[in-house]
Amino acid sequence: MPSIDTIIKEIDQLKPVSDVAGKVMALLDDPDCGMSDLSDIIRHEPALTANVLKLANSAYFGLPGKIDDAKQAIVYLGMTRVVDLVLLVSCSESFNGAHDGYGLNTGELWKSAVSAAIIANDLAEIKGLKQSGLSFTGALLRDIGKVVLTQYVKSAKEQILNRVKTQAITFMAAERQVLGFDHAQVGAMVAKNWHFPPPLQCIIRYYHMPLEAKGCFLEASIVHLADAISRKMEIGLGADDPFYPEDERVARSLGLNESEIQGVIDDFGRKMERVNALFAAG
Repeated sequence: MPSIDTIIKEIDQLKPVSDVAGKVMALLDDPDCGMSDLSDIIRHEPALTANVLKLANSAYFGLPGKIDDAKQAIVYLGMTRVVDLVLLVSCSESFNGAHDGYGLNTGELWKSAVSAAIIANDLAEIKGLKQSGLSFTGALLRDIGKVVLTQYVKSAKEQILNRVKTQAITFMAAERQVLGFDHAQVGAMVAKNWHFPPPLQCIIRYYHMPLEAKGCFLEASIVHLADAISRKMEIGLGADDPFYPEDERVARSLGLNESEIQGVIDDFGRKMERVNALFAAG
């Protein structure tokens, strides 16, 4: 079974993501940092600069004229949206591969991450949250722990599934029993090691059980609901997805009615098409 030191080494191997993602998330959490600080980070990462400018110039945003500088992109798009783009670009490589332990083929974890992020952002806007970006990012990164654990889950899958079925427990509870960790715990470790803001660490740790979350209950509940909706829509389903019971108390606690949730679902297809077009933009 993996030790805590082994897990930390696995996290360190995701350094290409952490270097950029950690820096930009820290900026949003620091009131003294602004546009110039963000543009400096992007400018010093040539591949990231190319991708951000490519996306900023895509038809998705329809910005006036040609955007040829990171700071100019931030002026037109705003810091929060550019940070979202940076995170999408930075995480796409780690998420886009196959994650065999969880029965996810190439690109399925990425699709699940982006889909839940779109849904979470819409739910946060319905709730009138000022920082809807926190829900977006929390949903996007909620399963980062799966990237680290997938190889260990693969080798122990038979044991994990046996416990799920014989003990009638969740896949995540079986992960803890067999491996000593579950993917949400490891995801929170990743977020802490990358110096993400405490509320984001909290969301990733508790999105499967938001009623236990302290300090991020609302956002964790939104991400929980976004995860459940994307699962109902059969987006990026993995081996563990049939073994998470829906907690209806979460939706009730958010005060969202069925028509509001259905509206988010109805609007999702159009938005996902735009995201797919965004990343396919030349």
